[in-house]
Amino acid sequence: MGIAARLKLARLIHILPDEPDAAGPLARASYAGGADAVMLDEDLAEIIADDTAALGLDAITEAARATQGLTAYLGRPVRAASLSPDLFVLADDEADPARTRKVVGEWTMIGRRCNSTAETEAALAHPDVDFLVVGPGLPLIRHAAEHAPQHDPKSKPWFAVGGITIESLPAVIRGGAMRAAVGGAITRASNPEAAAMALKDILREAWNADERMEAVSASAFGTSPQLTFDTKLVPPADGRHL
Repeated sequence: MGIAARLKLARLIHILPDEPDAAGPLARASYAGGADAVMLDEDLAEIIADDTAALGLDAITEAARATQGLTAYLGRPVRAASLSPDLFVLADDEADPARTRKVVGEWTMIGRRCNSTAETEAALAHPDVDFLVVGPGLPLIRHAAEHAPQHDPKSKPWFAVGGITIESLPAVIRGGAMRAAVGGAITRASNPEAAAMALKDILREAWNADERMEAVSASAFGTSPQLTFDTKLVPPADGRHL
């Protein structure tokens, strides 16, 4: 499947800090546990002069090959262009998605981190934003669910975020989310693979329990070709049947 189709079906993103030594082991554990994407979060508060982001995303990409998982990066467009992740989330609130598209290319899916209702509505309306990461807080999640219902195949995919844990995820789902981006609940777990698996199981059960989500899954594969048969075929001249 292509990147857009896998994004449509994705339910769990694991967000990693920019720590290259930990990226590989954590990414392998997370993918093995069922994470659909692993995202490297580069801290924009510091000027990064070395290649730690490149090393971290290289480790994530290597881990992704075993499961065909998505690679993701949250940071600056220029760095994203050199890293070539499957998914890129704009960390700068002022960054222009249309200009970013020209920088990262047509194949990278562009996401917007939304911390307010205004940012959520703007991202949903922008043609160059492919998906959203929304949060923190249940009010914002409910707002996103109202404006982009998860069961509507035409809605952009969006992931709830903000300190989500195994204990709080059911409330997030009740708020209208069917996808989540999780950091510490996996990263700091004694068994990251088991933690990812537990979170993914909760999301999978919620997805499967809502019959309306079948349309979302089907939409990821596009419209199935329809075969038609002509019942007025003329038999061949030699009299043989078709």
